[in-house]
Amino acid sequence: MTVDDIALTMHPEIGSRTAIHLVECFGSAERLFAATQQEIVLRSGLKPELARSISRREYHGAAERELAFVERHRIRAIDACSADYPRRLKECPDYPHVIYVSGGTDLNSPRWLSVVGTRRMTPYGAMLCERLIGELAALVPDAVIVSGLAYGVDIEAHRAAMNAGLRTVGVVAHPLTRIYPSRHTESARRMVQQGGAIVSEFHSGCRCDRSSFVQRNRIIAGLSEGTLVIESAAKGGSLITAEMADGYERTVMAVPGRIDDDRSQGTNRLIRSLKAQMVCSGRNIADCLGWEPVPEARPAEGDLFGGSERALPAGQADLLKWIDGVTPRSVEELELLSGLEPGRLSELLMELELAGIVRAVAGDSYIKISRSC
Repeated sequence: MTVDDIALTMHPEIGSRTAIHLVECFGSAERLFAATQQEIVLRSGLKPELARSISRREYHGAAERELAFVERHRIRAIDACSADYPRRLKECPDYPHVIYVSGGTDLNSPRWLSVVGTRRMTPYGAMLCERLIGELAALVPDAVIVSGLAYGVDIEAHRAAMNAGLRTVGVVAHPLTRIYPSRHTESARRMVQQGGAIVSEFHSGCRCDRSSFVQRNRIIAGLSEGTLVIESAAKGGSLITAEMADGYERTVMAVPGRIDDDRSQGTNRLIRSLKAQMVCSGRNIADCLGWEPVPEARPAEGDLFGGSERALPAGQADLLKWIDGVTPRSVEELELLSGLEPGRLSELLMELELAGIVRAVAGDSYIKISRSC
């Protein structure tokens, strides 16, 4: 990493693709800045005004201060020519020339999965994060979970990964001078302490806006072998990430949800349009990505739509004691038997129904789904 690499990314008229083009033309940022205006124009085809700005090294003072900043705060600044730069990200046509990394995780270790979804997560979405990531960890304990450290599915995925003993990497849409939202600062610290990292392409003086989140999304999609969407409305950032992952020829997966829930419209549409593979378990995810389970791993998993009752959350398991496969139980009966509040009872019934363990029958009642195999 040199001052030239940082200076290249600080120029407001040089985006990722232009930076890639310039480094390809000259071999390195150092050789680019050593060239004259005329050489830059002739070899790269840039406009004379931009070539003149580059040849004058207008952003080198700021770049020197930035390099001092990252060294002082033990942030890794990694340029695309470095062996430490993530190879999967560099396969993308719009990779950032420099990324800033807090944390020591190996960005080129195998088996990376990005998990994205709505910020308005439902209890079903929270259950999916915990369950699917937990099942995947039992099969592939060296997997790395990537997300965006935002509200909803993002932070739930990070926390589920840490709870399962996996490394997790947060990609943020702002400099590493802070964490947004601030209430996730402690989670970000834990992520780094447990072997993960926080990644950004934005230098410390960068002013970010809404477009920064789209830039961030391409890194989330590019770092991993596949992207899993858990709950998404018909429009949203997670669908943009899925589209980017598809454009990078990475595997896209989604979990189906209720047809009457707007927070499942996006995932259901991805599956219906064949833009995503439907997954219902940790093993499904591993199979989609071609990940062989570690021999010592013991999969504590069940298919969300296969009716497995192993590793059910305590609330679901307790409620299931009162539901059998012979006599339907009304909601009123279940409320009396379980002692649950109506709102909590409805949540648990929905989770069990979506997991394929119970089904609704006439009279606002529920019955356990029997399995013959």
